[in-house]
Amino acid sequence: MGESWDEVSLKDARKSLDNEVYAVVEDLVKNKGWRLREQGHKYAIYCPCTDGRANFITLPGTSKNPGNAAKRIKRSASRCPDRHELMK
Repeated sequence: MGESWDEVSLKDARKSLDNEVYAVVEDLVKNKGWRLREQGHKYAIYCPCTDGRANFITLPGTSKNPGNAAKRIKRSASRCPDRHELMK
């Protein structure tokens, strides 16, 4: 439990994420309230929902196919419970 998963800025993540992945992450963070944190080897984004479980998506730093990675992230984010408006 003693781990610290600090939130990071999009600017910091921009340097290490593929363009396609970064574009999806930027939209989720800026427009949908997701939080970007350092985790594992790179980053993860956390859903703003508070339903008692950690809804997060790990992000690849460099992937074999950045377009597919971006689609996977979008798909995973779309499965998030739709309670984001309640968080505002």
